[in-house]
Amino acid sequence: MLFLSPRRECHTDNMRRFILILILLAAAGISTSGLVHAQAEMDRVFLLVAKPGMMDPNFSETVVLAVRPDDGGPIGVILNHPSTVELRSLYPDLPELANRRDLLFLGGPVQPDALLFAFRSDREPEKGMFIADDIYISGFSEVLAEILQHPENANQQRFFSGFSGWAAGQLESEIAQGGWYVLRFDAKAVFDMNPLTMYEEMIRRATVPRIEALRGLRLAGADVR
Repeated sequence: MLFLSPRRECHTDNMRRFILILILLAAAGISTSGLVHAQAEMDRVFLLVAKPGMMDPNFSETVVLAVRPDDGGPIGVILNHPSTVELRSLYPDLPELANRRDLLFLGGPVQPDALLFAFRSDREPEKGMFIADDIYISGFSEVLAEILQHPENANQQRFFSGFSGWAAGQLESEIAQGGWYVLRFDAKAVFDMNPLTMYEEMIRRATVPRIEALRGLRLAGADVR
């Protein structure tokens, strides 16, 4: 696993679990060619949109790419918190980054000195977590070295410091308490949407259908309170 500060041993259960999940998924050979039911995929990968008034400052006005592994609670990365730090400033000895201007995104409060990256690949990486379609997340140096060999794909690569994680049942409780909207996964949110306006767009997606549904019920004469 790559670290943004000098290499040290990992001392958190969440990080150990994240590394184990990446290794197990890679070993299992999960790929886009497998037969996966659409509903199962939607349940496994989704977007979390913090509702206005979110009390946890780590997640206020955030959009989170969340993945539900087979074991343990969901994990993911915040998609709309870019920092002002360029990745090349953290790895000055990597010539592949010399002419790049990738900003580091703040992926979450767990292990903030760990580097993770999302990317598109038409070939399954040896060590990576399959997200959907041709999108993966990894944190291994050999995978980073491989994707940096393709600067033409820079707009389909995103880099994160740290990640987000929940214990089993924790996220479900937060959703039930009104902390999050849950939306269908949209690959455009990972690479294409403007992170500075993403939250407003996702709030609109989450709330407009509800508003339209209520308006329809009122037009139909239903008693909506």
